[in-house]
Amino acid sequence: MEAARLRSAVWVTTACLLVLGAADLARARSRDAVPAGGERPVLLPPGPRTTIGLDPADGPTVAATGEPACTPGPGGGPYPDEDVWVFGLPAGAVAARFIAVMPAFATGDQGRVVPAVPAEGGAIVDDHGASLAWLRLPAGWTLVGGTATIAGDADRFVLARVCAASRPSPPGSP
Repeated sequence: MEAARLRSAVWVTTACLLVLGAADLARARSRDAVPAGGERPVLLPPGPRTTIGLDPADGPTVAATGEPACTPGPGGGPYPDEDVWVFGLPAGAVAARFIAVMPAFATGDQGRVVPAVPAEGGAIVDDHGASLAWLRLPAGWTLVGGTATIAGDADRFVLARVCAASRPSPPGSP
């Protein structure tokens, strides 16, 4: 019961931080800063925000079972013991931009984990006009769903690519 309360508190706190950040009420960081991967951050467009879900065809997915998709682009990789997950918007959603992405993962030892991009890692970037979100996570987690907050019009978001760890962690390790 205590774990459920903690997850609920984390979810509410994350949602509040995302709303404050979207309204530019949180402490502002330099919009000219370039993340470690060298990508340019996406400027937040004005207008209403919409919440969409992950395309059901993209889950459940484990990085090690997918095609090798490591590129020098957003997220990079491969990394020892970490998978890189890259999310995008469908081709028809050209003007839409990610504000926050909250993919849901099943883990062997932690149950269900829902990290928030960019608040808890990774970045939201513009990649040649396409809005992408990426993050690095422990190897072996399974993508099972998720939601995203966007500016613009799209009915879902997709798993663009996965770069599996170069040296996967043994099952059940942290």
